[in-house]
Amino acid sequence: MRSAFIQSRLLLSRGAINAVSLRIEDKPAMFSMRRNGMADGGEAANRQEFFASLGFDESSVVRGEQVHGDTISLADSAITFSGTDGLLTRQRNLLLTISVADCVPVLIFDSRQKIAAAVHSGWKGTTKNIVGKTADFLLHELNSQPEDVVAFIGPSAGECCYEVGEDVARKFDDAYKSGTSKQGKYKLDLKHAIESQLSEKGIPSDNIEISDHCTICDPRFHSYRRDGDASGRMLAAIAIK
Repeated sequence: MRSAFIQSRLLLSRGAINAVSLRIEDKPAMFSMRRNGMADGGEAANRQEFFASLGFDESSVVRGEQVHGDTISLADSAITFSGTDGLLTRQRNLLLTISVADCVPVLIFDSRQKIAAAVHSGWKGTTKNIVGKTADFLLHELNSQPEDVVAFIGPSAGECCYEVGEDVARKFDDAYKSGTSKQGKYKLDLKHAIESQLSEKGIPSDNIEISDHCTICDPRFHSYRRDGDASGRMLAAIAIK
């Protein structure tokens, strides 16, 4: 039977429950996790199946109302935070979730103190350094040590396919964009831009895993760039055992 998700081996090796759901054609709504999806409740059933496969249910799920910002919230119970793109918890049995369909899901874990974080970082969030700010929260507010922190930069729009205009490209260092593919268009490498934000906080390179999956060209993933308004959503999730 085909798995409904992929996982970070690095996070698993440090004891963090984690997963990013897949787009599966023989499941309702292609296993979409978009909240406002099928009227018959198919997408709600998809979420329930995904949570159950990780040992959780809806009563344990933490969500953020994602607004492409840099607000970070610390959860001690199952809740939906308004205007939030970064979630952290020290509590066991809470599942932090991020909804994506090309933006970058970043799952972070302090393996010594047992602190989990889930971050939604599209191009706007990346320019606002939300991942770096989450690392700062861990290091300076929760007293994490860089060598104890591991991170998974998950499946998202890859440099192979992620084309942006000059207005977006100019917000990024030249190291994270390739030459024009069309007049005034650039290919953007958000994953390595985010990696640098973590590295700048002292997190060792061996503690950072970068997915090589591009959601635009890999049909196993939902992609807004590829499918437009018909696109579903994946969930990225992390929890403390």
